[in-house]
Amino acid sequence: MSITQAFYDRCLWLQDQRKHRHLPPIKRWVVALSGGLDSVVTLHLASQLLPPNSVCAVHVNHQLQSQANDWQALCEQLCNSYAIPIKSYVINPQGVSEQLLRDARYDCFLDFIHEQDCFLFGHHANDQAETILFRMVRGAGSKGVSAIPAERALGKGHLLRPLLALPRHELESYARQSNLQWVEDPSNHSLDYDRNYLRHEVVKPLVKHWPKACEKMALSAALIEQEHQLLNDYLETDLQTIAEHNYFNLKAWGALSENKGNALLRLWLKRETGRVVSSKQFKQIVEQLIYSKQDSNAHSILGNYTLKRYKQLLFVLATPRLTEAWPKLVIAEHQVRLKQGVLSVESCQRGIDLKPEMYWQSAELGLVVKAENRPAKKLKKLLQESAVAPWHRDSWPILMLGKEVVAVAGICVCEGWLEDKQNKSVFCLDWKPL
Repeated sequence: MSITQAFYDRCLWLQDQRKHRHLPPIKRWVVALSGGLDSVVTLHLASQLLPPNSVCAVHVNHQLQSQANDWQALCEQLCNSYAIPIKSYVINPQGVSEQLLRDARYDCFLDFIHEQDCFLFGHHANDQAETILFRMVRGAGSKGVSAIPAERALGKGHLLRPLLALPRHELESYARQSNLQWVEDPSNHSLDYDRNYLRHEVVKPLVKHWPKACEKMALSAALIEQEHQLLNDYLETDLQTIAEHNYFNLKAWGALSENKGNALLRLWLKRETGRVVSSKQFKQIVEQLIYSKQDSNAHSILGNYTLKRYKQLLFVLATPRLTEAWPKLVIAEHQVRLKQGVLSVESCQRGIDLKPEMYWQSAELGLVVKAENRPAKKLKKLLQESAVAPWHRDSWPILMLGKEVVAVAGICVCEGWLEDKQNKSVFCLDWKPL
């Protein structure tokens, strides 16, 4: 199959898959354009084969190479020659490790992507072979060995690697026949980097002896991914019984066999963070966090997320946690979605007669609260008794009138403020922290 046919077929396949999943069709194809061979070929194919005015590009300038600005200029010139819009991000990553650079790039992609977008990456079979070998020497399991996925969700949109089954030499042949220009990163030849060592000292000799080694390894990765997905489909049913959106029930987990429990925990961590957890990271999470003392302040960092334990629950929290100012009180039914949670005001039979002078504020843990039919106690103690995790307490919304506490959203109404619905509207308050 030609490279053009392979590219076009994969894009059509994705549209068909989205239709079966009841997702809207892709309207904008976004090429992740570095200026290297694979991304330049992807850009050219997209410009030739995809609907006019549906293609754009994103370039990320890490400013790590002396030629970085020249590479950005080349990418912009290429896009101009195809009449393709391009967005260039100039960033200052917090380090030079492969993972930090990748995270910085993906932050840019997530900033750019919309719901009906698909990012096109130019990864090929040689990249897949290098990834498989790299993960095997690090002791990866089946998910790790399945290596680079051909497609997956990316933020609000999608990600597709239409050339993943093709060897690099086919991309290079296509580029030369099409008179394409691309850049070569000089660091790609340094054997100080693990991937470069694999590329030059391992993969090249393999391909010399077995010319189709990369394609066959890419096929193996695809088959392993299919089997892994089948396993996950079975595990998802069990996962629903012990996990919710951002917490995992450790008591129920402890009653499972070790193999099944670990598989479910790995699946949940991948679902919540988008990351495949390494064996080393998984061991640290289990030993230092799950089996830590319940009253300890133990936590684990996983990319842009923090894992914390509270009693018999494991939580995933976005880091850093962003907050927004509390909205002005609306004396009617409404729901407000904030970065720290969802605040709801609903009409009910027994609740609060809201006044225009009332307002929201974050919890002051030293405040004394006298809930209806309960003894007075400090707000901190009330939140503890309500099983509110420590990291949510100081941002819990409190309804105030002057200096008086009227209600603690979702937990209690203070004495004297609870009324029955008669000839007036009364409301119940709820708060769901993220």
